[in-house]
Amino acid sequence: MKKGNKKPKFKNIWIFLGIILLVFLGLTIKFKIFSREIKSGIKDNEEVRVTPTIIAEPTPTPKPISFEEMDAKYGPCAYVKVLMYHHIQDEAVAKKRNQTNLNVTPDFFRKHLQYLKDKNYNIIGMADLKNFFDNGTPVPKNSVMLTFDDGYKDNYEKMYPILKEFGYKATIFVATGLVENEDYMSWTDLENMKDLVYIGNHTWSHQSSSGTKEKQDQEIGLADKQLSERGFNNIKIFAYPYGKPSSNSEDVLKNKGYEIAFTTTHGNILCKKKSLELPRVRVGDAPLSNFGL
Repeated sequence: MKKGNKKPKFKNIWIFLGIILLVFLGLTIKFKIFSREIKSGIKDNEEVRVTPTIIAEPTPTPKPISFEEMDAKYGPCAYVKVLMYHHIQDEAVAKKRNQTNLNVTPDFFRKHLQYLKDKNYNIIGMADLKNFFDNGTPVPKNSVMLTFDDGYKDNYEKMYPILKEFGYKATIFVATGLVENEDYMSWTDLENMKDLVYIGNHTWSHQSSSGTKEKQDQEIGLADKQLSERGFNNIKIFAYPYGKPSSNSEDVLKNKGYEIAFTTTHGNILCKKKSLELPRVRVGDAPLSNFGL
């Protein structure tokens, strides 16, 4: 066989490669046409614009307002830690009644008062706070107030004897419609504590502030009347059941001569222009050092 007979083989290879190239180019062109067709509304020769993705900047955490800013805007203001308690009862009783989340044991309550004494805190009463708001009478440094909500029987049986050991003042916000009911104090119990405990308004039936103005007027007004008839709450102080105020409840309080009302909002700066929305520090069955004292 002659050598020239091998040339057609190389020619066939180039033809084969050429066919593959044409097929590849054809598929590429079809793909591009298909891609353009699936973009609805895009016409031939129309420029396709891609909208860039905008990543939002994170919202900065608001800077806490300083005491100086609070004083300038809502003052006069004072640093006072208003401690909020509910039940003072033995742990076994609290567990049985499913009240552990609102309970401080007598042992821990006594430790709380001893801690306040050892750290030279000044325990003040509601009259001291009112004198500060009304007359500018300064409250002592490191002032603390002791408050108890609802009027449970254990406040008389467990809390009051320990309070007497230290001679400290306290305030109990009473839902007057619950007085004389099971597990709540009697009017006689409240009377027996008047030497150290101030009794304030907590509505008649522990009604939240979310009700109508008429309902708020009934609840706050009836409790105010019952307390006044028994010689309680002469300087008119109030604590919102469930801790949240409303415009309706504040309007009723103002109309009835109330100038001091407490929420459950955490804080320790008490200001005159915010005196119907005062903060407190809720404490539990643990050392007071756990709660910022």
